[in-house]
Amino acid sequence: MTASALAPGECRIWWADPRHRTVDHLSAVLSEPELERAARFRREPDRRRFLTGSWLLRLAAGAELDIRPEDVVVERNCPDCTRHHGKPYIGGVDTPLHVSVSHSGNRVAVALTTEGPLGVDVESVPSAPVEELARCALTDTERKVLEALPEAERYEAFARTWVRKEAALKATGHGLRISPDRVEVSGPEESPALLSWPLEISPGTVRIHTLDPGDGYVGVVAVLTETRHITISEAHVTDLHLPVAPTVREAA
Repeated sequence: MTASALAPGECRIWWADPRHRTVDHLSAVLSEPELERAARFRREPDRRRFLTGSWLLRLAAGAELDIRPEDVVVERNCPDCTRHHGKPYIGGVDTPLHVSVSHSGNRVAVALTTEGPLGVDVESVPSAPVEELARCALTDTERKVLEALPEAERYEAFARTWVRKEAALKATGHGLRISPDRVEVSGPEESPALLSWPLEISPGTVRIHTLDPGDGYVGVVAVLTETRHITISEAHVTDLHLPVAPTVREAA
């Protein structure tokens, strides 16, 4: 059994660009189930994002556990089928190492913490009207807030609202099996917070923190914990083997 180097209350985010590494390099440390899943993607960009996320998860978890990426035990159990997908879990550790993966466009994120279950989500800001998406994904209150904004501001505002919902649902492992219009979050110009959802987990125990994925993207991480203060650190992986030192900041 191994132990993570993460301190209590610390959450670390790693970023990578799926264009920066060859498929052979990404595949070298992956398991057979991961490679089989990658092969099912029809579009090359989708395959690269999945491969990069799986590679980055192993690299980041291996760095925390001081083991080789290929030796990290990644388990994925779907409650609806037997395929190798769903929320990832790290096996063979003394203290649970909670992880989450997200990707959109040219951004791939992996989040890790020992504090509690977590979900990370990154999305590219839409370039097309979001009214139809809003009808499916937002509550009545959220739609009214969105419609009150100038049209040019609605694209990013919708994305900011969406990532808060998805990150919270990913933290519990439910994902979009719960309709996002049953989850209500704070307004896009307000500090991120979960206001209500149809789960017995108190919204007050879901800590949502804004991330910095770069221009044209929005992202958050949600951690299920009673702890009021979580230390968030973000780092971009620029070396193929060794992680760069993250820039640390305090999040309330």
